[in-house]
Amino acid sequence: MNKFLFAALGVLLLLSACQRKDALKTDAASTTPATPATAPAPTPTDRTAEYLSNPQVGDVLVVRFFPEGGAQEQFYFYRIFRVSGDSILTNPARQPATSATADVSGMEVFAPQAVRAYTRQELVDFQKEDPTDPQHSKLVQIRRGQ
Repeated sequence: MNKFLFAALGVLLLLSACQRKDALKTDAASTTPATPATAPAPTPTDRTAEYLSNPQVGDVLVVRFFPEGGAQEQFYFYRIFRVSGDSILTNPARQPATSATADVSGMEVFAPQAVRAYTRQELVDFQKEDPTDPQHSKLVQIRRGQ
């Protein structure tokens, strides 16, 4: 009988050890890093310099500024409606936004009767903040295809 008892205990220990290995494999699989299919999407590349070298009708200039006396940044948008040689003509947004990613796809966003002209060099220079500007205005992005 002792032999039978020891054999039964041996079988139980063997089964128990196999179950632990399976449990360890399951735990290890659940802690592995995410696969590329579940990884977060990469952020889009900033193509402002590229778009600035070749501005197109429909591009939207995104300008960051701080209202005088305010600490919260705001954004103004200018839509390019004509590119002629060195001149770039834009329509400004009717009002500023609190986010650089604000939706500007609607027709009512821009004021077609208002025109702001820039040269290509002015836009390049506008990427750097002018220390004498009380609103700290700066061109931070150019959107295309929106």
